[in-house]
Amino acid sequence: MNKNQKFLIGTVGALLTGVAIGLLVAPKKGKDTRKLIKSKANDFGGTVKTKAGDIGGTAKDTYEKSLEELAVLADKLKEGFFKNVNSAKSKAESVADNVNEKVRSVVNNA
Repeated sequence: MNKNQKFLIGTVGALLTGVAIGLLVAPKKGKDTRKLIKSKANDFGGTVKTKAGDIGGTAKDTYEKSLEELAVLADKLKEGFFKNVNSAKSKAESVADNVNEKVRSVVNNA
């Protein structure tokens, strides 16, 4: 469970505890208490929406950063692959030239 989830669970628990205690010891009329509860619930809803937006934004930023890093790594891998292919091709051509020279030498001496 990550830090934001723990915060959200703690906030909900604290809210419910506060509401229960408030209802038990409320010095106001029921109508006034319901208005207060509605107001607090709306405030809490706004807080939850804000936190959810923050979490979503953080996840999106992390995803985009990861994509950028993967693109850089892919480019480096591709560059290294082509470098190795070209090196192998060059060595193969050199070996082929040496073999051709030796074959010609053997054929000419025969």
